[in-house]
Amino acid sequence: MTRRSRSNDAPTEAQRKIVEAAVSAFAEHGFHGTATRDIARRAGVAEATIFKYFPSKRDLLLGVLGPALEQLVGSALARSMEPLFSVTYPSFEAFLRALLAERVAFVRAHPRLVRILAQELPFDAELRAGIVSRVIAPFLTKGLAQIEQFQREGQIVGWPPPLVLRCIMSTFAGYILHRVFIAPDEAWPDEAEVERVITFLVRGLSPERPA
Repeated sequence: MTRRSRSNDAPTEAQRKIVEAAVSAFAEHGFHGTATRDIARRAGVAEATIFKYFPSKRDLLLGVLGPALEQLVGSALARSMEPLFSVTYPSFEAFLRALLAERVAFVRAHPRLVRILAQELPFDAELRAGIVSRVIAPFLTKGLAQIEQFQREGQIVGWPPPLVLRCIMSTFAGYILHRVFIAPDEAWPDEAEVERVITFLVRGLSPERPA
């Protein structure tokens, strides 16, 4: 019977090499653009060795790479996000600046993992569900609480907090993905660009005024 890797098994040296090779290959070419023979070549193992542990390429993504992404990204997110919610911000603008700085730093520190997530999450419901439930959900609650606090203080519009958070994160994602992945070597005026992003959100989410 083909052996499936279990999360509580200690990975073998071959498994570790396969996973590391898969991370690199998926980041460069995407899941569908990567062949198992390429992963085997990068890992320095026979292609049959991959199928000894993982019955298919999808099993590799979901059975080992998925949990590895959750563990690595979750741990990194915890280290980077916890400080954001442990302080009191004097303004919504100050919160946005801290959040954007943290997001940029996280993406720069984990470019391969972020690239895989950006490529695969929109199209893989099973992988997306795992990442959302085990990685994103804990911080989503804290983010919504922060939005609600700013709304109670009258600093931002009284839209549904999930909508406000989506506006913030989608704006940040558009800036970060373009800056880090699409045009990393372009001579951008970074400080001015950040100021414009922050200004766009502060003005766009300002409290509604009576006509």
